[in-house]
Amino acid sequence: MLRMRLRRTGKTKQPSYRVVIADARAKRDGAFVEVVGHYNPRQKPDVVDFKEDRVRHWLERGAQPSETVHRLLFKQGLTTIEPPKRVTKPSNAEVAAAREAAAAEAARAAAAEEARAAAAAATIEAARAAEAAAAADAPAAE
Repeated sequence: MLRMRLRRTGKTKQPSYRVVIADARAKRDGAFVEVVGHYNPRQKPDVVDFKEDRVRHWLERGAQPSETVHRLLFKQGLTTIEPPKRVTKPSNAEVAAAREAAAAEAARAAAAEEARAAAAAATIEAARAAEAAAAADAPAAE
């Protein structure tokens, strides 16, 4: 199976990449079939250049883009299929916010339960008072 992926070039700590068509089992910088573009993330804005006709050719032939290449292709408008979202570990702020939201929800549920219990107690007390009033009125009426 062929993959469209990045091949690292450039000096140490100054990476740039070639977008190549390579066998899925080949090493990252190993054998490849064709160079179809390049990507330089060190320049601002990032430099991304594809040979559009060759990219379309290889996609039609079944070459599967890597996650990063898929994202670059989507950004350039060469594919309409949106790349998958990465599943990442939540940050400490997100964990704290979720914990606070859960605590607030628990407090709200406890307050609602307490209000229901108070309403039930008031209803029972009102029923008892009505029964007592009815019982007090019943012997006096006879």
